[in-house]
Amino acid sequence: MSAETLIVNLTKQYQLHESLLRNALKKTEVLKKGDVDSLQEIMREEQKLAAAITMMENERQTAAQSFLKKSADSQITIVDCIKAAVPEAAETLKALQDQLVSVIAKLQEQNELNQQLIYQTLQFVNINLDVLQPEKEAAAYSRPDVKKQHAKPGKSFFDSKA
Repeated sequence: MSAETLIVNLTKQYQLHESLLRNALKKTEVLKKGDVDSLQEIMREEQKLAAAITMMENERQTAAQSFLKKSADSQITIVDCIKAAVPEAAETLKALQDQLVSVIAKLQEQNELNQQLIYQTLQFVNINLDVLQPEKEAAAYSRPDVKKQHAKPGKSFFDSKA
């Protein structure tokens, strides 16, 4: 098997990761607006892309194993394939590897930002709920106050006229 199969696979993986990055950017805007319906749609699309990326990664592993003629037991990296490829294919594989690393790094940054936005939104909601809901009394049982039961309003225990 030639390196061409790997190149095609890595190109597709790069395109899928770019789509995932565009989705993450859309998610940031949707989180800022608070549009839950759009957020759900974006998350469904993310799940589809993640499944496609997983499938492409499995195909890459199979293609790399065939290319290097190794068993399925070992994990094969792109670097292993670059070392075994002819110079022209090695350059293309190296460029694709750099592109993938770059887009994945951007994706991680964007996902961290989205995670912070979600956390801040959750804090805001919790604060608003705390303000709007009255504070509940303690649910623990306590001893009734004896003085309140025996004291009659308006009558003092101490006679000040004496």
